[in-house]
Amino acid sequence: MLTRGSLARLRSGWTVVVLICVGVLALWSPDLDLPLGNSDDGRIFGRAGIQARNFWELGPLDSRLGASTDPFIRAEFDVPPRTEPPPEAVTYAHHPPLKQFLTIVAVGALGDSPPAVRITDFLLGAATVAFMAALLRAVGFTWGPTLIALGVMVSTGFFYVYARMGISFSMLLALMAAIAWLRQVDRPSRWALAGAGALAALTAMHSWIAVASLGLLLPWLFIGTLRRRRSTAVADVGKLPVTGLADWVRLGWSPALTAIAAGALVGGLATAGWLLNATDISELSERVAFRTGNDVSTAAEQAQFSFGEFLQRQWTFASHELLTAWWLRLLFFPALVAGLVDRRTRGPVVVTLAVAMSLTFALQQGAWIHRLWNFPWVAPTSIGFAALADAIRRVLRGRAAKLRAPLGAAAAAVTLVTLAFVATGSTRDFYLGRPADAGAVLEQAQDEPRVAEAELVWFTSGIWTPRWISYYLDRPVWMLDETNLSEVAAADVILVRNDRVPDFVPAIAMAAPLAAGEEYTLISAAALLE
Repeated sequence: MLTRGSLARLRSGWTVVVLICVGVLALWSPDLDLPLGNSDDGRIFGRAGIQARNFWELGPLDSRLGASTDPFIRAEFDVPPRTEPPPEAVTYAHHPPLKQFLTIVAVGALGDSPPAVRITDFLLGAATVAFMAALLRAVGFTWGPTLIALGVMVSTGFFYVYARMGISFSMLLALMAAIAWLRQVDRPSRWALAGAGALAALTAMHSWIAVASLGLLLPWLFIGTLRRRRSTAVADVGKLPVTGLADWVRLGWSPALTAIAAGALVGGLATAGWLLNATDISELSERVAFRTGNDVSTAAEQAQFSFGEFLQRQWTFASHELLTAWWLRLLFFPALVAGLVDRRTRGPVVVTLAVAMSLTFALQQGAWIHRLWNFPWVAPTSIGFAALADAIRRVLRGRAAKLRAPLGAAAAAVTLVTLAFVATGSTRDFYLGRPADAGAVLEQAQDEPRVAEAELVWFTSGIWTPRWISYYLDRPVWMLDETNLSEVAAADVILVRNDRVPDFVPAIAMAAPLAAGEEYTLISAAALLE
């Protein structure tokens, strides 16, 4: 039974959680209208913006329910410039659709702009804090370890950069928190069951790591229900019905398991329907085979890597620009061990660690290219930190208990200082600020008459998958190098990265740009043909 004191602590704890959520949004909010540029932010939101625009302009059917990327043409189809692309070259549906559906709703309600494209993902990313708190509280942690874990999660560069992009583990945490609570409840209400089923459906539509987690979350609920009912049966000697497999299944199965399985099935079917409506199954199979290999074939790199080189690269990613701080890397393994040893966090750590390891090690080609594929490791690490902090709290007994408050305050201070460096230092500059200069240049050029006359846009070395060019200029884009200079027309325009100006771009063209920024310059192609 909750006493007045425990209710006050509960309210104060959730007040802090809400403040952290608001603080995260406050840190991110200046970037709502950040130009979409040469970064993961620009590529992800650029594609989402084009697809949402096409949904409203072309209609649900012609846009393939928001999967059309026209006019952006995917490079892997090798479509020659100035030719009509096949439908599959201007369609992208390789991920579950929840993020895209939310973006479509936001753009329809708020208009076609970068803030509208970003807002739902920003909100869902900030809600990740509340979902993590709900999970840790549901498994039995006090507020001290819970808040330390939240501080650890929020202070990482990974969270600051990538949680805002709609590709995080937010729905996975939300469903896991609901299951952690359902494991302890004998007769949940119909509303609770309906909510759990809806969460499962949304989780199955959110991301591939969320989809993969369902195969582990359902057994976790089954085992938790089985253990609870067995302990109840043991307490009543007259109710020991376990005599065979059917009895085990009967004890472990519950209305909650039925609701979540049904919700996951509905969400899974919706995801499959959306994917197959826009993408041939052979293409999806080819992408899986490609991602599981160790051959890298991109405009920036042609290589084949060994497993040792792969591990070194992942560590380099994790340590780059405070994506994870030195103290977090130092305590990474102790936190995971603590999370696996503590019975309360063993299930959540196993689930989140399994999906993180699968994304990194089973799909090595993707993890070699994309830093963001290491972001899911933040979830088991943060959960493990709660277990580690709680273990230290329990060790400090007697007179040593006086150290709990100072150590907790020190931990909070470390996370706050780390976050300050992340938000104001080179992390933001490298991953968000400097790449956004490319989008700022394109925003300048949108009203330029020569840009309006261009049939297509070229880009040069150091620019990758520039969907954001098509988002701003509404033109198809191609990479320009020495091999295809003959295909450039005088009316075309070219986006150049200032620190990688190719030899075939004359200085006179860079001196008379259509639009220019500190990092990128948009020039007329006519200068190349003179």
